[in-house]
Parts: sequence; structure tokens; C-alpha cells
Amino acid sequence: MTGPATPDPVVLRAPRLLDGTGSPPVTDAALLLDGGRIAYAGPAAGLPEGAGRVPVLDFPGATLLPGLVDAHVHLVASGGPDLAADVPRTEAERALAAVVNARRQLEAGVTLVRDLGAPGAEAVLVGRAVEAGTVAGPRVVASGPAVTMTGGHIPYLGRVADGADAMRAAVRANLALGARCIKVVATGGVLTMGVDPREPAYTQQELDALVDEAHRLGLTVAAHAIGEGGVAAALRAGVDSVEHGMFLDEAAIELFLQTGARLSATFLAPRGILGGPSVPGWIKDRARPAAEAQTRSFRAAVSAGVPAVAGTDAGTPDNPHGGVAREVACMAEAGLDVLLAVRAATGEAADLLGVGDRGVLRQGAAADVLVADGDVAADIAALQRPAAVFQDGRRVV
Repeated sequence: MTGPATPDPVVLRAPRLLDGTGSPPVTDAALLLDGGRIAYAGPAAGLPEGAGRVPVLDFPGATLLPGLVDAHVHLVASGGPDLAADVPRTEAERALAAVVNARRQLEAGVTLVRDLGAPGAEAVLVGRAVEAGTVAGPRVVASGPAVTMTGGHIPYLGRVADGADAMRAAVRANLALGARCIKVVATGGVLTMGVDPREPAYTQQELDALVDEAHRLGLTVAAHAIGEGGVAAALRAGVDSVEHGMFLDEAAIELFLQTGARLSATFLAPRGILGGPSVPGWIKDRARPAAEAQTRSFRAAVSAGVPAVAGTDAGTPDNPHGGVAREVACMAEAGLDVLLAVRAATGEAADLLGVGDRGVLRQGAAADVLVADGDVAADIAALQRPAAVFQDGRRVV
């Protein structure tokens, strides 16, 4: 099967450009897209000779940015009030849900996602279909089933493993499914009864074994970790990102700085739970303490220099797909500089996912572009107004 034809060259013009690195905006900006790659990014006056013969699309009042990256999604889930009930029971239904949700992400300007938990290879296969051009959606870096303990969080999106040897075996089993990263559930969670969200789920030896095996096989590791003890254990093991991290003390923040791990706060997850009118009361009760601590922990972390990435936990209660622009706004409201918040959803997140030629606007990078209707640096809500989306140089929205 052959992929889609190479798109024709095109020049995009807008009053400003943000390149995904956190640098100040380029004004009177232009992008030259050619062969699915960025041939030029910068001031319009610097367009290379010959660009005058290329068709121009002008976007007055807009900002050119890299396609957005959502570093934490669940494509098989669609944001119903109870995640366990929302995940379809059959593999075919889950795959169809993932296709629909991938399209929703793309329509919101998201061109790359990291899927952190599905019962099987559903997200892996959707990602392959996107790359083949048979399904519309963002590129997908998928973990396969999350690795969770007996009696632990989200077993319906996971693979149960107990003991160091079983942790290594779980990594290998996910690799066999096509996983490009691993997710481990290092604490309890708010959506599953049992282990308290602030309590560690695994021993240090178990986490050490999982991370060692994943890194040996070239896979990064994301750790679901809400409480301080689980966050610290995951960071000591060497995980590459911590998901949620609502309760962070000085020791945990210092471990972030020592290891270089990223923090994916997922502000939209507790907001959806607490704001959802049909979310079960016991879930709200488990989520409320974490939500109350989240902004304080995030502000302390980013103020200390912990690198942040944007992840929504899309698919959890009242948290539909396509919301990463709102997550960026939440991060800015919680104290992250606006340009760094944009970088968290572009260059920083793409680098974490190991896709360094995406998430940035520079010569030679993949031509994934979001055209936002407005001045994003002055009005972060403009990210929620996509005027156009280009993927590999082709206009898809």
C-alpha cells in the first residue's frame, strides 16, 4: 500500500510565528512547506529565492505554531462520566472509538499524541494507520497496556504485574505489541477504589526493574504518580515523566531537577471529574484533595525549573479529546510563562516523546503546523481557535 502523494509547496504568511522552543515571536512571519518538510521558517523578508513562484496562503491576525502535542491521552475512551464503564468492551469497538477520538484531536490542532493506556494494541494500530494515511489523526506514540499492580489503578486499561521479574516481562510484552513507551502506575488513582492516590503502588525494586528493562530496550517510561512517596520512588527509578504529580514536596522537586524528568500535570483531568455533573460521588471525593493541591505543587515545581509538558489525560470523565489548548491555558494560569506553556505543548513534549523533528518550526522539521486565530503570546485562548492545521505539509483541517 502506498502512502499519500507528496504535497505541493506552499507559503504560509501570518503576523507572527512561535517556533515551539520558547523563543519570542517572529513578526511578519512566513513558512515555506515543501515535500512534507519545513524549507524555511522566519521573517517573510527572508524567504529564499524562488519562493515567489510558490502559492501563498495568508492568515491575517493569526499565529503560526507547530502542531500541538498532547503527551497524555487514552484514545479508546471518550470522556464519559465513569472511565471504567466508558471503555468499550470489545476490541473492535475500542478501535473505532480510538479512530473517532484521533480525528477529534487533529481537528483541535493536535498532530502528535502519547497514548498512555489501553487494554491492548488499539492505539498502536491506529497510530500505524495514521502513518499509512488510511486514518485521519495525529501521530501516536503508544504505551500499550499500563503496567499496574494486583488491586491497583485502571486494570481495565492495563496489564497486571507483581514482582521485579514480572515487571520486566510486562515491558517485553508491551514491546511485542508495538509499544514505543511504557506507562507504570506508581500510586493509587482517583478513578479506582483500593490503593489511596497518595500511597505508592510498587516497591522501589519493582520500579527499578521496570525502568531498567524499558530503557535497555529503548523505551521511555511515564509514571502515573499522585502522592509524594510514589513520585519520589518513580524518579529514583529513573522515569522520564511523571503524570499528575499533585502532591510534590521539596525532596520530590529536587529529584526532578537531578533526573531531568518532565512533569505532565494534567489539569483537565481533575477539573473534568469535579465539574462533571454525572461523575460518581466516590470519584469526586477521591479527586478533591489532589485537585486542591495541584496548582500549588505545579507552581513550586516550574518555579524551581522543572520542565513541564502538556498532557490532558483525555478520555477520563468529562475530559473529551482535543483539549490540549485548554491544558496550556491552565498551565499558564498556574504560573508557567506563556511561551514556556506553548513550548510544553510543542517542542518540549515532542522531545519527550522522542520525535524531535516535530513540535518545532525550523528548517528540515516535519511540516506539522497549527494556524491559530489570534495573537497566542498575548491571548493564550487563541490556541483554542484553529484556523488551519497542516500535517506533513498537507492541509488537513
